[in-house]
Amino acid sequence: MTPTPSPAFLRGPVSTLQEMLRTISHVDRAIPFLRPTGIFDEDTLAAVMTFQKVHGRPVTGVVDQQNWNAIQMAYLQAAQQLTPPRPVTLFSQGAAPIHPGQRHASLVHVQGMFRALAQVLDEVIPTPSTGVLDQDSTANLRWVQRHANLPQTGILDGNTWETLVRLFETFVTQTPQQVISGSA
Repeated sequence: MTPTPSPAFLRGPVSTLQEMLRTISHVDRAIPFLRPTGIFDEDTLAAVMTFQKVHGRPVTGVVDQQNWNAIQMAYLQAAQQLTPPRPVTLFSQGAAPIHPGQRHASLVHVQGMFRALAQVLDEVIPTPSTGVLDQDSTANLRWVQRHANLPQTGILDGNTWETLVRLFETFVTQTPQQVISGSA
């Protein structure tokens, strides 16, 4: 006697198919958006047939191994396109502080952040990306430290970095480009 598969087992592959087609639909608008139900319904059939048509496959509505593989490949490509870029840690809390006059690769990015902040905050000095903690960059760090109630050393340390990142995220990545006077 052959065991009968449980209903959960039968829904598993259909839910996976629906999730893959749903992800593909975010990249390829021709594919109908699905809400995974685990049931191979008319919406799922329409999405499969649309996928087959768009990808030059015979339009049968049947998900055989070749169609499954094609959907899986398209899903992997769509998921890769939809995945946000990985963040990069330029300066961590445990990193050695960078003192005025020192050269460090992460300062190029810090100076770029200052240039962007200078477009929206009047008191920030736009700095060239030299990789050296120069006079203007040091003045900007002191400005950040003053407004964060940190010791105004002009040294890039973990607390100053965290404050700078918050300022950048608040005034550059989350607001329209406009001039804002005063403090952060």
